[in-house]
Amino acid sequence: MNSHLTITLAGKDHPQLINQLAAKTHELGGKWLVSKISRLDQQLVGIIKVEIPDTFAEQLESEFNKLSDFYVNIVKSDQPQAFVKIEHVTLKVESSDRPGIVNDITNILHDIGINIDRIENHRIGVPDLGKTLFFAELSIDVPSQTNLEQLIESVQQVEGDMRVEVVD
Repeated sequence: MNSHLTITLAGKDHPQLINQLAAKTHELGGKWLVSKISRLDQQLVGIIKVEIPDTFAEQLESEFNKLSDFYVNIVKSDQPQAFVKIEHVTLKVESSDRPGIVNDITNILHDIGINIDRIENHRIGVPDLGKTLFFAELSIDVPSQTNLEQLIESVQQVEGDMRVEVVD
């Protein structure tokens, strides 16, 4: 039987670190199902979903926890997920900026059962207008039966001048 591990890690990047982690997983008979890893200023953050034979799960956990200068958290989940057909959708959001706007957007998506796969946002000051503009791109997973127009309308309720569009 196999275990599914969700591994989050953050810390100082080392040469060949990702290759070493992948090689150790492979040596123990495991495979990376999904991974998202980013580098920023000699730091590395990531999340990895691993499938590995039960007999090697603890050994893999021990190997990952040996990383120096790293925070590692491993969650084991053997429960199979119910199959729900989902679509991957990208939303582009433009609005006047204000405190709490990211929180409000993510809360609306959470309240209607939408999972955020990735979010990137930034702000640009526009001195001529005397305000700051907010821009975000969200990759989300939506059940295939979701009405995208209603989803867009829900997110636009966050701010009066907010523009939301689905992009390919």
